[in-house]
Formats: sequence, structure tokens, C-alpha cells
Amino acid sequence: MQADRPPGGGTRRTRVAEGVVCGVLAAAVLLSTVEAFARPAAPWWPFVWQNAWTLSAITLGCWVVLRTTEKADARVKRRAAAPPDDGPATQEGDEGPLPRER
Repeated sequence: MQADRPPGGGTRRTRVAEGVVCGVLAAAVLLSTVEAFARPAAPWWPFVWQNAWTLSAITLGCWVVLRTTEKADARVKRRAAAPPDDGPATQEGDEGPLPRER
């Protein structure tokens, strides 16, 4: 996964977002485990347990937006750095590009 990351400013933001997504998802799984086995009776428990999953979906959506813009920026940089195309490609059997008229 590291190999397709372009160098630039967006990489750090995306890595931080990945860490937040993993942390929130881990908390949601942990809270679900507590819900399944302990069934807490606190009045605030359903709010915490259910909103942990909502927060994980929101953070995942934010990461998707960051990663998509990062990949788009990398494509733009690659296109700008690529040498310009000299014309139509020759097909098999062609002797080369057509001579230019003077």
C-alpha cells in the first residue's frame, strides 16, 4: 500500500486520517463486544455504542475524500512531468511517421 503513495503534502493528512479511522473502528468493535457480552444498563450506553459506528462511517468517508484527492493530484503531477507526445503512433508495417509538408 505504501508504494502507490505520491510524495507531497497530502500523504501526511491521509496517514493521520487512516489512523483515526482505525482507532474509531477499533473502539466501535470493542463497544460492540461489550454490548454483546455485558449488556450495560447505563442510560447513556445506547448513545455511545450506536454513535461509535456512525463516527466510524463518517471518518471513513473523510478518508475516502482525502485519498481520492491525493490520487487525483498525483495523476496531474505525473501528466505534467511526462514528456509530450510527438504525434500519432506508428502501426506495425509502417515505415515511420509521414513526412511533413513544406
